[in-house]
Amino acid sequence: MSLQNSEVERRGGLTNLRVDERVPADDPLMWVSRFRTKAHSIWLKLSYPFVGFGRKVSIHHSCEIRRSHSHKIRIGDFVLLDREVWLNVPVVSANSEPALIIGSGTNVGRRSVISARNQIHIQENVLFAPAVFVTDHNHEYTNPDVPISEQGITGGGTIVIERNCWLGYGSMVLAGKGDLVIGRNSVVGAYSVVTESCPAHSVLVGNPARVVKALDPASGKWTRRLDEATGTR
Repeated sequence: MSLQNSEVERRGGLTNLRVDERVPADDPLMWVSRFRTKAHSIWLKLSYPFVGFGRKVSIHHSCEIRRSHSHKIRIGDFVLLDREVWLNVPVVSANSEPALIIGSGTNVGRRSVISARNQIHIQENVLFAPAVFVTDHNHEYTNPDVPISEQGITGGGTIVIERNCWLGYGSMVLAGKGDLVIGRNSVVGAYSVVTESCPAHSVLVGNPARVVKALDPASGKWTRRLDEATGTR
C-alpha cells in the first residue's frame, strides 16, 4: 500500500514515517486549554495537602478532586489525569494511610472515576482507557424501607492494580469485600467487570470478567485458557 505525501524509511528493522509538512497545525486555541491545565496542576501541587505530589504531574483543569479529600491521596511522578477524571474519597478516615495511591507513570483516561473508601493502590505505569470505573465499596441497599441514597455505602474491601496493567474502555474494577489484586502486566478488556483477583500476565474479558489468555512462562507466549465449563478455548 502506497503512502502519499509521506516517506517510509526502514533502518535496522525500525519504521520512520516523515509526515507531510502540509498537515495543518493544531488550533491555537488548544494552547489555552493546555495553559489552564498546567496552571491547574501547579495550583493543586502548591495549595492542596496531598500525601505526595510528584514531578511533572498533569491534571486537566476539568478534573474533580476535593481539597478536603486530598490529604488521603498520593500521586507519583509523571502521572496524567485526562479531562473530567474524578478522584473520590467518600469516607475520610482518621488513620494516616492514604486511601488512594497513583503510581508514577500512570495515565488515567478521560471521564474515568476512582472512588476509594479503604485503599486503592494503582502501581507504576498503569494505563486507563476512557470511562474506567474503579471502586473499593458500593452503595448500601439492603433495607427496602429506606431510599438507597440515604443508606450510605458498604464497608467494601481494597484494590491493588499492579504495575503495567491496561484497563480497557468502559471497564470496571469492583471490590465488594476483601482484597482484590490485578496482577502485573494484565489486560482488562473493554466493558469487562472485574470482581475477583487474577494472577500476573492475564487477559480478562466479560461480566464477570474471567481469564481467557495468560502468559506461558515456559514458552514466553500468550496462550488461551481452557474454559472449564465448556471444555473449549
